[in-house]
Amino acid sequence: MAKMAGCSFGKVSRNMVENLESDFKDFRKEIRGEFAELKKTNTELYNHLSKRMPAWVTVVFTIMGSILTGVIVWGLSR
Repeated sequence: MAKMAGCSFGKVSRNMVENLESDFKDFRKEIRGEFAELKKTNTELYNHLSKRMPAWVTVVFTIMGSILTGVIVWGLSR
């Protein structure tokens, strides 16, 4: 009943403040949901990319690429 007391400007102002408060609560819930979804997607993408090739294969390719580059550069310099 206390909310109904006062002038028209006060009533409208209180109503707008209450609407803003509820909008902010809804907005925070939506943002939390979006962040949770983003975190889940990021984890799935990271796990997908990290399981593509074993670490030893990466090391072997790096070594072979370095040797090949050395041979090419040595051959061109002669």
